[in-house]
Amino acid sequence: MPNRIMKIIVTALIGIWPHLAPSSAAALSSSVLEDRGVPEVTSNLMLSGALLADSFDKATLDTQTWHRPGWLAQNDPNISVRVENGHLRISGLSRPTGEHHQYSGVLSTYFRETDVVLSARLRVATAFDKSGRIRHLVHLCTGDWPDFFTEIGFGKIDTGPPRWMSGFLDKIWVYSGYDHYIDPTLPATGKEATDWHQVLIVHDGTTGASQDYLIQAGAWTPVGPPHKLKMNHSHVELKVDVSVPNVGVEADFDDVRLYPSPAHHPVTIVVDGPLNQKRTRPEYPIDKLKVRLIENDLKKVLGEGVTDEGGQAEVKLRSDRIYPVAARIEVSDKAQVLVTSTIHQEGVRGLYPADVWVVSLHSKSKDH
Repeated sequence: MPNRIMKIIVTALIGIWPHLAPSSAAALSSSVLEDRGVPEVTSNLMLSGALLADSFDKATLDTQTWHRPGWLAQNDPNISVRVENGHLRISGLSRPTGEHHQYSGVLSTYFRETDVVLSARLRVATAFDKSGRIRHLVHLCTGDWPDFFTEIGFGKIDTGPPRWMSGFLDKIWVYSGYDHYIDPTLPATGKEATDWHQVLIVHDGTTGASQDYLIQAGAWTPVGPPHKLKMNHSHVELKVDVSVPNVGVEADFDDVRLYPSPAHHPVTIVVDGPLNQKRTRPEYPIDKLKVRLIENDLKKVLGEGVTDEGGQAEVKLRSDRIYPVAARIEVSDKAQVLVTSTIHQEGVRGLYPADVWVVSLHSKSKDH
């Protein structure tokens, strides 16, 4: 594109820029950067913020992440837990050994972090033609004792049609949502057996505030009331609770992620550059650079930051997103965008809160 025409376009954009919505501004920014030939460089993930991220793509269960203690394996020896077709499957014809808390499933390793978001996908093809407790649960727990927890699941407590329900234990021996439903519950979508349904649990490690959600058409729909939990550490349980014999159980779990809350755990973007001839400092300044993260799908700004003298910028991400996401990194000085870089998202891989990414400015001098 001729320079004169490019200048006209840029001048026009500067004039209307303050009036653009963030999504429009991001989209135009991307287009302009492409036209200007701003270098696209590779960003390197140095440290993932995700505490747990499993899409069950291995041939067998990852035993460094998941295990089956006795209480999750012996309540119903007829229920199997295995990896199948790229997801975790819990299935079998039920033969519970007791009446209450007949759990079968897996438990994750333990994490110190409690300021977390838990996300997973659930698909349920279990039969509900018998009366009694038949539940499928994604569960965030503080540990063995005190056993404070919150959970979201699909099923029923006794009679009636299955529904989306919540349960929690915020006081010793008081299990809300076990003997009776706690509002709000959500009716079945009718597609639980064929379609994946995404669930979300958010827990604030400072205040204890917790909320369970079912994601419907992109909206976070609350399931169960807000509640508070005192958690000293955290882990994840994926399980069924079936107290009725001869029930055909079939539940699938996938894309399980436990990651730090984006409200309190910024991403760190480290901007690197070539050293000067004496190799004593960067060839050009890496401090006071503006760093933006822009979500690829929605073209909205996820967060912004400014580098310090070491080239590090802390970028606080939006809390109304489910991570990971794909994003574009933009690094600019006062005059222009210096480089861009793309963080791709595939399954449980992508941009998470508390990530550390390095973007090198070396390619700028090499390409130009």
